[in-house]
Amino acid sequence: MEKELPFEIAVIDDQSYENLVAEVRFPSKEFGLILSQEESRERIDVSIFSFISDGREKFYETKRIPEVCIDLKLFLSAIDEAVRRLKLLDIPR
Repeated sequence: MEKELPFEIAVIDDQSYENLVAEVRFPSKEFGLILSQEESRERIDVSIFSFISDGREKFYETKRIPEVCIDLKLFLSAIDEAVRRLKLLDIPR
């Protein structure tokens, strides 16, 4: 049986952004990241999105939600890989 990857990264050309963005999804979690270079190619902004429909209540009423809690090393590894791919694929216009 093939081992599931801890995260998936797609560098995409989203019409909401001027430049390419990297989308990071954690298959076993209920959230993902968008990394963008809208300010400059040297500054990467990270946005976090959630798949939980009523996330506000869950975040305020629960101390630790397994669906959105993630190991820091894995989280940083995913961000590092997304930045690497984004810089590799993004060609200045």
